Amino acid sequence: MLGRIAAAWKKAKCPVLFSGAGMSTESGLPDFRSARGLWKQQPESLATPEAMFGQPDAFYFFYQWRIARLWEVAPNLGHLRLAQLEQAGFLQKVITQNVDGLHQRAGSERVVELHGTLRTVSCLSCRAGYDSRQMLPARSDWEADYQEGRYRRGDECRCPRCRGMLRPDVVLFGEGLPEEAWTEAVRWSRQADFFVVVGSSLAVSPANLCPLWAVERGARLLIINAEPTPLDDRADWVIRTPAAEALDRIADEVLISAENPAEASVGP
Repeated sequence: MLGRIAAAWKKAKCPVLFSGAGMSTESGLPDFRSARGLWKQQPESLATPEAMFGQPDAFYFFYQWRIARLWEVAPNLGHLRLAQLEQAGFLQKVITQNVDGLHQRAGSERVVELHGTLRTVSCLSCRAGYDSRQMLPARSDWEADYQEGRYRRGDECRCPRCRGMLRPDVVLFGEGLPEEAWTEAVRWSRQADFFVVVGSSLAVSPANLCPLWAVERGARLLIINAEPTPLDDRADWVIRTPAAEALDRIADEVLISAENPAEASVGP
């Protein structure tokens, strides 16, 4: 099957990839939902504009914790192989639901971030932007303070320039997707003739419309995900192995067959 997938990918004029959280868990990036014991309330209720203004200590700790974890991990083999495919001309665009920036850190340049990024933060007053590590506490015991009920946000949550509130450059629950990113994602989804979904349950709307639009325009669909998705029955291929492993093996087939056409494998 991998040979046939690679042959179809190599022949495609506009291959596009759509990634979700399952793309990054293999880097060791924890899913905040799996750390539910740490939170004093549901994480989804913290990632909102209402929490930012109404429960600022809980909001800022939640994002400080996520930012700290983000900068502790590195791109995995799957991210690196996708960057190689892009550089070799076999991947036109990556559309991602992830906010970790691991695609870019691996070397991918053609990335659409549908839900923003945790790599940067911005001031709500003067709009100045900063590396997200600007918002991390300088002291080492801030996580223990939260668990013991002593945590209070500090000056790190204020803009160094104007003292306005900083916020992560992510889409919070209740906010719309960035218009430019969404427009670009729609355009590339409708242009794709080979569409790959990696590590997404395709449960979050409207992002989950991207592969559907690609299929409706005639694209061949490959889904690499540990669990079933609503589009499995529309896919040409479904792979349940871990994302990095699957992408590594497929990239080998694509790149080797590109360098040595006579050795290309198109068998089952």
